[in-house]
Amino acid sequence: MISSEGWIVDASVAVKWFRPAGSEPDWQLAQSVIGRMPLRTTTLAYYEVGNVLTRSIGLGAKVVDSALDTMVAICGAPINLDPVDFEPCSAIANEFGVTFYDASYVAIARRTNRSVLSADSDLLDPELARDLSTAVSG
Repeated sequence: MISSEGWIVDASVAVKWFRPAGSEPDWQLAQSVIGRMPLRTTTLAYYEVGNVLTRSIGLGAKVVDSALDTMVAICGAPINLDPVDFEPCSAIANEFGVTFYDASYVAIARRTNRSVLSADSDLLDPELARDLSTAVSG
């Protein structure tokens, strides 16, 4: 079920916004959700996207800063993992065999009455998240 409050975007989707056109599967779909759907993200997503842009792609500090500022413009201020999320994160991680990191997106989404938007099979396969195609068509 897709929550009515909107979406928690994970890093697997957000990073697509900053890669060159056509370099990522579903690149166009990722671009199409900007401004079209109510998007939020977590503090973890900023760390993950910043890491990919810096370490994997090799962008300079000013470009990464600009990209993360753009993420804030798209998603608003990040939602933090709260102490009330610790137990649900652990339960989700154990039940579905995902990392605590990935489970944090789900726990935050549940706490804020949102759905997770992801391109990560670790979240998609156990149906803890929705993919871009489903989100756009739904």
